[in-house]
Amino acid sequence: MTHPSSLPGTVQRKLTTQAGAATLQVAGDWTLQHYAPLRRQIERMRRQLTAADHIQLDSLGELDTAGAGLLVELLGPARVADLGEWAPQLPAERQALLKTVAAALDKPEAAQTPETNGLADVLAHIGGTVAGVWDQQRTLLGFIGLTLQTLFTVLPNPRRWRMTALVAHIEQTGLDAIPIVALLTFLVGAVVAFLGATVLADFGATIYTVNLVAFSFMREFGVLLAAILLAPALAAFLLRAAHPRRIRALREA
Repeated sequence: MTHPSSLPGTVQRKLTTQAGAATLQVAGDWTLQHYAPLRRQIERMRRQLTAADHIQLDSLGELDTAGAGLLVELLGPARVADLGEWAPQLPAERQALLKTVAAALDKPEAAQTPETNGLADVLAHIGGTVAGVWDQQRTLLGFIGLTLQTLFTVLPNPRRWRMTALVAHIEQTGLDAIPIVALLTFLVGAVVAFLGATVLADFGATIYTVNLVAFSFMREFGVLLAAILLAPALAAFLLRAAHPRRIRALREA
């Protein structure tokens, strides 16, 4: 903390013999304690300061971050960046402080998001969602078309059939998933049997519990559970097979 008896900072501009040139002398303590009077001097002196003026910092006293910010605002970040050339007598720690503050103040301000009302945001979200769905459907149709084109091109020519790769894909995406599909089917079947028996008991028809489980899995649950389990497994396998380098890069990152 600055001592109460410290001298407040001053900035004076004295004309020299050269036309249009002057000497700007910075003196006193440039600290937070004297921020208000220094701010008034800065506002008044900024209109008089020119690029040809010579800056003298020999009489500079105490300096903190608040005072450094005022000096950077007065001299400009570009001139402070070259502080070592025109003020080499300034201590290294003060040069570092001024350059750090100048670099922080020289950063461009972040663009502020314009304010919108709630209805516009909702409509924009709906429009973006519809556009995303449309792009996804176009991509899906393109994939289906490419698959059908390749299928109709390869089927008439048995020499282009890759039976080894086909069997390997069927094994990895289908056969290897049988244990987890069977386990999940058994567990869901047990739940359906328990709930079905509980409900059918009120009508004296618990004998039809087996028929309920059999028909529900043959018509609905079996296909649905297999699709739910095989779809992500198939997608993950095809992604690993198509982009092995990309998957390796993602894992390393």
